Amino acid sequence: MERLVLLSLLFVCIQAVYSQSQPWIGNLSAYEIASFKNPVQVIQIVKTQLDHFFIHPDTGDIYIGAVNYIYRLDENLVQVVNVSTATGAGEQYVNYNKILVLQGGRLITCGSERNPAMRITWCASRNEDDLLEDGLTGQNDFEVAAFGNYTTESIVAPGLYNGARVSRLYVVTSYCEEGCQYWSVPPVSRRLLVAGEGFMFANIDDDSVELYRLAFAFFPISYVSSFIWKEFTYFVSFRREDAGDARHVSKMSRVCHDSHNLDSYTEILIQCDSQAGNNMYSLVQAAHVEPAGPDLSQSLSLNADEEVLYAVFAKNGAYEAVTDVPQPKKGSALCIYKMSDIEAAFEAAVEGCLTIGNTYAVGYLENNRCPGSSTVKMLPTDCKYSGSSTSWLWLIIVVFCLQPPINPGLYCDAMSLYKYADGITPVVSTAVLELPDHLTSSILTSIELDHTVAFIGTTEAQLLKVHIESGSSARLYEQIPIPFDDDLKGFTANPVKRDMKINDATGELHLLTEQKLVKMRVENCGQYTTCETCIGTDAEMDGDPYCGWCTLQRQCTRYNECPLQDVSSRWLSYNDPQCIEITDIAPDDSHIITVAEQRITLTVQQLPDLLNSQHYNCNFDDVFSNQANKSGDTLQCTTPPSNLILEIMMGDDSSSMLLSVDSTETGVNFVNREFSFYKCSIHKSCVSCVASRWACDWCVFENRCTHESTSTCSGINEVIVTGQNNKGTSMQGPDSCPQLQIQEDEILVSTGVDRQIIVLTGNLPDPEQIKSYQCSLNIEGAKQSATATHENDVLTCEENSYTYVADEQDLNVDLTVEWTDTNDRIHLLDDRYGFKVRLYKCESLRPDCSRCVSEVTTNEELGCVWCDGTCAVTDSTVCLMTNSMVTRDNGLNCPDPVIEEIFPLTGPVNGNTILTLYGTDFGRRFSDIQAVIVGGRICDFAELEMYYLTGSSVTCLIRNNPDNQAPQELIVYVTGLNGDLQTGSGDVSFGYKVPSITSFSPRFGPAAGGTRITINGMALNTGRNIQAFIGDKACNIISTFDESALCISPMGSVGATGMLQMSFDGVVADPDQNYTFTNNPGITKVSPTTSIIAGGRTMIVQGTYLDTTQMASLAVTIATSITPNPMEFMENCSVQSGIMMTCKTPNITSAISSSSSQLNVTFGFIMDGVSDLITWSQDNDVDLEFFPDPEYDKFPNDLYEKTDATIKIEGININSAITVSEVIVYVGTATCFVYFINELTLRCDLPDEQLSAGDFNGQNTERGLPEVVVMHSNLEFRIGYVSYPQGSVIISVASSVIFIILICVIIVLAIRLLRSKRRVNLLVLQKDFLEEIKRGIPQRKMDIFQLTSDVEESGMPFVGHRDYATNMLFIGQEVRPTTTDQEYCEESVIEEAMMKFSKLLGNKNFLLIFIQTLDTGSRSKMSVKERQSIASLLTVTMVLNNKLDVLTHVLTTLMAQMIQDAHSTDQELLLFSKTDSVLEKLLSNWVALCLYDQLKNHTAYPLFVLYRAIKYRTEQGPIDAVTGQAEFSLNFENLLQEDLDFNILTLVVLNKEGTIIKEVKVLDVDTISQVKEKILDALHLNKPYSSRPSANQVSLVWHRGENGRLVLTDKCVRPVDNNCCRIATLKDFAVPDKAEVTLVDKGQAVAVVSSSGPVHQFEVEITREYFAQETLKDLHPALEVESTFTEEGGYCIPTKGSIQQKIPPDKPQVKFQSKVPDRTQEKGCEGESAYAIDGFEDEDQNIEGVRDWHLARGKESFSVEYHSTKQRGRTSCCVSSNEHSQWAAYRIPIQRVLLSKIIIQEYVDNMFQTILCVKRAPKAIKFLFDFFDKQALLCDTKSKDPEIKFAWKNNILPLRFWSNAIKHPDYIFDINLSPSVEASMQMIGQLFHDAHDTKTGKPGQESSVNKFLYSRERTKYQRLVRQYYKGVEESTPVTTQDLNTELQKASQNFTGLFSKLNTLKQLWDILLVVLKTKDQSDQEHLGCLLEEVKETLSSGHAL
Repeated sequence: MERLVLLSLLFVCIQAVYSQSQPWIGNLSAYEIASFKNPVQVIQIVKTQLDHFFIHPDTGDIYIGAVNYIYRLDENLVQVVNVSTATGAGEQYVNYNKILVLQGGRLITCGSERNPAMRITWCASRNEDDLLEDGLTGQNDFEVAAFGNYTTESIVAPGLYNGARVSRLYVVTSYCEEGCQYWSVPPVSRRLLVAGEGFMFANIDDDSVELYRLAFAFFPISYVSSFIWKEFTYFVSFRREDAGDARHVSKMSRVCHDSHNLDSYTEILIQCDSQAGNNMYSLVQAAHVEPAGPDLSQSLSLNADEEVLYAVFAKNGAYEAVTDVPQPKKGSALCIYKMSDIEAAFEAAVEGCLTIGNTYAVGYLENNRCPGSSTVKMLPTDCKYSGSSTSWLWLIIVVFCLQPPINPGLYCDAMSLYKYADGITPVVSTAVLELPDHLTSSILTSIELDHTVAFIGTTEAQLLKVHIESGSSARLYEQIPIPFDDDLKGFTANPVKRDMKINDATGELHLLTEQKLVKMRVENCGQYTTCETCIGTDAEMDGDPYCGWCTLQRQCTRYNECPLQDVSSRWLSYNDPQCIEITDIAPDDSHIITVAEQRITLTVQQLPDLLNSQHYNCNFDDVFSNQANKSGDTLQCTTPPSNLILEIMMGDDSSSMLLSVDSTETGVNFVNREFSFYKCSIHKSCVSCVASRWACDWCVFENRCTHESTSTCSGINEVIVTGQNNKGTSMQGPDSCPQLQIQEDEILVSTGVDRQIIVLTGNLPDPEQIKSYQCSLNIEGAKQSATATHENDVLTCEENSYTYVADEQDLNVDLTVEWTDTNDRIHLLDDRYGFKVRLYKCESLRPDCSRCVSEVTTNEELGCVWCDGTCAVTDSTVCLMTNSMVTRDNGLNCPDPVIEEIFPLTGPVNGNTILTLYGTDFGRRFSDIQAVIVGGRICDFAELEMYYLTGSSVTCLIRNNPDNQAPQELIVYVTGLNGDLQTGSGDVSFGYKVPSITSFSPRFGPAAGGTRITINGMALNTGRNIQAFIGDKACNIISTFDESALCISPMGSVGATGMLQMSFDGVVADPDQNYTFTNNPGITKVSPTTSIIAGGRTMIVQGTYLDTTQMASLAVTIATSITPNPMEFMENCSVQSGIMMTCKTPNITSAISSSSSQLNVTFGFIMDGVSDLITWSQDNDVDLEFFPDPEYDKFPNDLYEKTDATIKIEGININSAITVSEVIVYVGTATCFVYFINELTLRCDLPDEQLSAGDFNGQNTERGLPEVVVMHSNLEFRIGYVSYPQGSVIISVASSVIFIILICVIIVLAIRLLRSKRRVNLLVLQKDFLEEIKRGIPQRKMDIFQLTSDVEESGMPFVGHRDYATNMLFIGQEVRPTTTDQEYCEESVIEEAMMKFSKLLGNKNFLLIFIQTLDTGSRSKMSVKERQSIASLLTVTMVLNNKLDVLTHVLTTLMAQMIQDAHSTDQELLLFSKTDSVLEKLLSNWVALCLYDQLKNHTAYPLFVLYRAIKYRTEQGPIDAVTGQAEFSLNFENLLQEDLDFNILTLVVLNKEGTIIKEVKVLDVDTISQVKEKILDALHLNKPYSSRPSANQVSLVWHRGENGRLVLTDKCVRPVDNNCCRIATLKDFAVPDKAEVTLVDKGQAVAVVSSSGPVHQFEVEITREYFAQETLKDLHPALEVESTFTEEGGYCIPTKGSIQQKIPPDKPQVKFQSKVPDRTQEKGCEGESAYAIDGFEDEDQNIEGVRDWHLARGKESFSVEYHSTKQRGRTSCCVSSNEHSQWAAYRIPIQRVLLSKIIIQEYVDNMFQTILCVKRAPKAIKFLFDFFDKQALLCDTKSKDPEIKFAWKNNILPLRFWSNAIKHPDYIFDINLSPSVEASMQMIGQLFHDAHDTKTGKPGQESSVNKFLYSRERTKYQRLVRQYYKGVEESTPVTTQDLNTELQKASQNFTGLFSKLNTLKQLWDILLVVLKTKDQSDQEHLGCLLEEVKETLSSGHAL
């Protein structure tokens, strides 16, 4: 019996160990959907961390509470906004987030610190969108949470307040020693979340629990979890058991929701025992309450609604008697508790408190009370309490009324009978799983099918997945490491936090670590690629409960992802006993290759049943398939015919085909097994034949391997050896073959001497049938043979002499034996064991006597002796002819030793050099060496025996010799064979030297090491052991010479220094100079990143500390699909400075010529020892592209005759990877200035004067003409020669002709100018402009790059989902969907009717008829706006109903009909070009919604960077604040015509305390409002414009030193001239460079400036007389000169004030707009100019008729009806007498536009390439394009016009979406789009539109000037568009499932943003209007469709 018990226990232990062994190691990247990294680096005092997170239940937005920050992320974990909660500016200020809850549309946060001066309170109520405090917290500032990192737990739950049930915040906190007093933060409290004064209020008597002060020496409590169950809130913690108890325990506490106070607060103990039965896991780490899965519920015998507490515990690492603070350590366990047991324990605690007494009281809480009366049990239900708790009446009631039955109400409301009960008996559970190697930190559970799965986080950054199998066992089946990110510098750990949340519906888990929030799937079934890994190899012992094997799909999937998962064995769960498998093939799994089309039977385990009419197929590879007949679990099928069987490869005896089975249901090969076809005749030896896997036999005399031995081997005396896998005679298998037997002893044969060889054989045939034998040795590839004889299995090879050529002491060779039968057939005797003969030469490598006879170098059995200067065997010819033979034992001496060379030749005078002597006869063994003498001094060798080489070298240690540096003689003494002493010497000598170091360079290098340091000095190659050091680190020596040495620096720390030293055999020399380790070089940008294949293009490499390295090289690696090893190309770089170096691209022609496949090019930099730059391109996602080399054509006849000032050179690929400034053209020795290149042409300016003959090197002068040479990167092209005109007559005639031509050209140009005022020739530029470009572009590009680079750090102000939908769907419409439901009189009726309406719209047939009816052509009376409004509201409705798939189906149906109708009328090209119909607007809306993810995740970034680049470029020059004209613009019509003088100023921006916070560059001609906008832009970077102050809300204060401070405004400071007033600029106020300014709230401006000096504000009316005031002149020296204006100029715009007089008060004020299309929302007042000045501070300057102007007083290119003022009888003072000068447009400085274009071009290219990236094309767009392609094919549009289908795509995508998005980036980003920037964005948007337009030709004579700007690039972009369309067309088709998934995601993006009820009501109201205006038939049609809705509304009198 005892043995049985022991065996049972052993089985349980083994099972437990096995269940926990070898969990699957998952890869987080395969699980991860999105992640958010902590953007804040390490804080010095305490490391920063993420504390809590909360998911918005409606929007999916995520809120994170962290140290010093609160973050809001979208559902994709992209940061939307953040706010700081830091209580100070230094790193020592650390504010932990303690509470983070979302309640009532507000985000409630509490921290561990506060700073009232910075408005940082303990707790705050925040707006859930921008996270700013909403001002609803009143004036109270209650301390709620624990200090520092002491724990706080909180939860929102119901609670009573003033008798009503409201949401309360329940908070428990730990005691803190510092930062707070024990009485200021109650340990338990419930708080109000109301707005105002009561925020966070907790009544001290009823809503909080106080600590017992006398017990409060130190009592920390670590809270780990909180949850709600039934009517109680529970908290879980670990701590000391009580104030006077040192035991560390785990506890649960609870408070009741419906109690008027917290007297019923109760605690109990929970205990988790190990499986061995002891309480080793005492500290709970996390807990979670959830239902149990069916399996677990059955195991625990749970009731239907009963739940389970899952908790993880840890061991206690603290010594309880010493410390009050428990310390969890590694070693954890999972315990589970029934909540009914937990509840019973709490009830027992209350009963014990009432009946037993203070033993059951919570000792550390103030005023705890347990009456302990034996008569007190429970208050019966019929006893009522009235009066005070202390009255005698109450005690009487208690005594006489307390009797059974028990009232459970006392567990919730103590009724003043007790206070703070404590259970003393723990609730005990035994661990279901022990985790000895982990310290757990969090737990969450989920139910999958019948299984309960726990997700457990650990402090070592791992997520453990545990299957809880029963109430007593669980298994760890997978662990997922959370990898540590390299960019989180300074962190040493990333533990998982306790916050984890799971969404069972979506299968998504949110996991929080200290530095990262991860959104991941709960499973990754796809990681299990085989059935065995999916469901495990041992049933119920391994596998993932989420996963199972979907057999017919051959995939590991979740249950609901496998089709027909309940049928047969189609889905094998993780605990299925067996995988699907072919277990047997009959008759065999291999066939003879010549036997084909045989019937075989497969037995398939777990074979599913198929649906009717479906069947299985057997497949052999992909070449043969046939239907299989199923019978039970067997399948019968046929093998392939012989012509389809694969050929047998050389060296093999069979070919294998993969036999697989698929079904016609799925077409997937779901199970397979190898099937072989073999051929016996391939085997040529008996052993290989009969040992093969196949049924092969060997015919001995036939020398044949066959599977048919009985029929093919028919000789009379034939011997057949049967194969080991065949049935046959007793001669079976390899042992029965004729063969050589295993070799017993080594056979030694000396070369050049006759020797006999004897071997053993076996199984030879009858000797009577054998004619002869022959032995052969295979020596160096040739056979040397001898005849042999055989007797009794002994084969004797007759004597023979063998030789070999190699200078080796011995050589192992193979022996083969052949026998010839009586029929002269030769047979090879099999050699299974590899018979070897060892040939040897005594003379080889034994050049002297010592090595010949030494036992160390020559084995005795070889018989080698020394004969007349040769080592040979004794019976060799040379030894037989001599009398002086030296053997190892005949007593004769070897010759005397000879010293031939030594190493080293010199050593330091201090000695200690290890010297090695090389020579001959240095003894037969080390003991023969008697002495080594160097210069008469003993050289010690006794301890250096390890270096001794027999006979050839001896090593010794030299002693010092400080006095003698002359050459030293060397002598060696050895003992001879006869015992005599032999002396040896030589012609070499040793010398002593004194090494010294004089200098070294460089003196510094990067900390990564690798710097080549050159050391200079004397005798630097002295000694044997030469070392170099920098400090205590070795500098690796590369080479040493007498006067120099070279070493490679080691790694060091930045800033460290060390003395460079060299050691020569221990003697140290140094130059007394230090080497310094500097920062490692870093590379930030490389440009350009294109090159021709021949290389040679200069790359500008920008970085930091580049000049710290000695060697800098560019390394380019090229790999191809057919090249096994990548090819590497190196080019040296030239370091220019610490921040820049230049590198030439390499010539990769060899890589191109060796491969025609796709190239994978990566590059990096080798800079000394800095390793992280080697993979720079991969790390920074930068590509280096190589383009074809250019080809230049030679001049015709090799000569170009100069006829004008330019030379034209033609070719192909001329502009390939190069710019105009990089191509060099030489004419003779002079340079021809290149000003233009394109793909086919190069133009340059020839020098005017005659040039010297020859090329640029002064060679090739034979023809007497200058030679033209083009230098294109690495390539040199000799084009020909240039001939200049000769003689004055020729020059005169040519000059006359040129003059006449010029006159003609001028006349033609003048005519053309008169015809078109805007025609500009962009091809001819002046040299000075080119020089300006060359000088200015790099710096301007760098400025823009630096400005736009902050986008990566600060993000983009992307509009929210709601704003995006509103902007894109409701452009130009008056209707807008609302976000909240409107109140209706008959709300229930309205709601019922609208739900019916919604249901109708969700019906495909109704929706189809509905849209068709609304779009009825000739009968429709609807306006375009009404159609668009209906379409947009309908789109929102379909999104809210999650019916985008229905809408898609209807749209495609209607579009197909529209295309068919247009085809019949030849109107296909016009389709989808407008949005006038409901259908077209719906399609436009559909595209906008489907493109949202691509826009946000990919395209938004380059678009926003482009906007920022254009904005910055525009603001580099003056911008007219009135007209919007700019000095720098891409729009000709928006250019300032005047060339203005302006200066750049740097303003120093101060905060209110006077601290410098920013330096901002502005222009002296900027208005004050423009200056404020620039400052605000710099301060707020890329923050949403709506969340930052505007220029109108702040005032600009100038700090003027002793003169006080001045508030600057836009008000005119000059006199009004001709009713025109110029807006003030910085120049008007004489603001200097580096002026200090402050932005303050406008209302505080006077107060701010008055506090520190006089305040100057221009608040009086400005007149000419005012300028005479001396005070103003003194104040503003720039205003001393009276302003006078010429009549030159143009119109001016009315001031804001004068316009406002004409605007009705109910109309919104509009913004200034240029000639680009206006927003439909923004309208000017009737009869007035459509411009208003936005942001000017001129509220007090509303002088009638006075108009503002800024920089330009006239601008023809803007469509301003200046004469409209004349029609009203007013004088237009600002219009010049010349009115609109006809020639004004042609003075536009083209150079500025082209320069802006070049600077911005890079960002335009990036944006276009991102939009037109095939791999990022959404599936919806792929679906739509495929639809168009299909319709074009059906209508055969290609024969009519192949461009029709492209026109459809163009009209939908670029015209309806991208072009609009580019022109109006403020629809996508929360920005303030100024008119000047918008004008340039309009140009880019139009360019994108034109790139898709293939019908419009090139710009013509009457075209707008703007059309010419990008005319050349248009062709390039058109090619890109066609590539995009082609790529999308060729990409993988979109399945309906994929499309629906994407549409589902698009719906989710916009779900819940608008009111569904109100949207439907708005749509209905519009339809009512439409019904009244449509034809009678349409009314009847629609009315019939909507009759039910109308009846419902009518029943409630709602209509």
